[in-house]
Amino acid sequence: MAMLEVIIGMIFTFMLLSLLGTTFNELVSAWRGWRGFYLEEALKRLLEFDDKPDVFKKFMKNPLFRQMMQHKVIFRKSQAPAYLSSSNFASILTNVLKKKEKAVNTVEDIIQGVPEGSQLREVLEQFKEEGHTTVEAFKGRMQSWFDDVMGQSSGWYKRHLQFVTFFVGLGIAIILNADSFQIYSHLTTNAANRQKLSALAKSFAVDNETLPSLTTPPTAPLSGAEIKQGVKEFVNTPEFRTASNILGLGWSRSDFYASPTTWLLRLLGWFITALAVSLGAPFWFDVLKKIITIQSTGNAGGSGGNGQAQVIINAAANTGDIKKV
Repeated sequence: MAMLEVIIGMIFTFMLLSLLGTTFNELVSAWRGWRGFYLEEALKRLLEFDDKPDVFKKFMKNPLFRQMMQHKVIFRKSQAPAYLSSSNFASILTNVLKKKEKAVNTVEDIIQGVPEGSQLREVLEQFKEEGHTTVEAFKGRMQSWFDDVMGQSSGWYKRHLQFVTFFVGLGIAIILNADSFQIYSHLTTNAANRQKLSALAKSFAVDNETLPSLTTPPTAPLSGAEIKQGVKEFVNTPEFRTASNILGLGWSRSDFYASPTTWLLRLLGWFITALAVSLGAPFWFDVLKKIITIQSTGNAGGSGGNGQAQVIINAAANTGDIKKV
């Protein structure tokens, strides 16, 4: 039972630290314009920027697209919007390719604006050969084409964010001195704190069917002060504040005078914490829910259902301290 409480406490701690990392990433992503950057990269691939950049440049200068662009901010990688609908993509591309002040009545009115011999022209002609011979059907095919490439772009963004998350997790581990070995040692040697953290984790799992969204991904540019405020708001949530107090996260003067061996173990503990954070809060939340369910089922089977009732009672007893975010 004690070891299960340790495991639940470790998983819950990793989940909270991962949520902190996610909060920081979303805020910095808005400031740096990462979503817009990968949208722009997807448009470059769609519109054959490397070989014949004229269509891409005209697309970026289109008035409708420019209205959606973000303001210029220091260190922002791209001013492209964080999101572009497939219908707007098809509308803008049609406007870019058609002859000026001429209505689009046929598919040829769109294709003729693409340079001969270009890969983009071959793609559009393939759409026509597939049977999309009316303007509406052709635009619909361009929309699905855009959605397919944007699905890949979303994958690029997620892989980039996962890479960044590891270093964010390492920074969190160092700043909070969240050493996995020390957390484990604390939970195995301090029964009272172990039980408190386990009860907190169970209450959180019972109260939340899905992982709460602690921050809405911002789309407007953010200042450094706003990023700091967003992180501060998460740190001050009841769950994180209570867990931090239970575990004693942070630094004391004696921590700096540790032996070289202790420092090496601490560095390894930070590294493990960073790896845990890089897995993401949804992963740890799912694991936590499964373990709580298994524990409840096991207790119910061994004690005539009293085990599951005990979990619910524990959760109800803590609802005064735990709030959904």
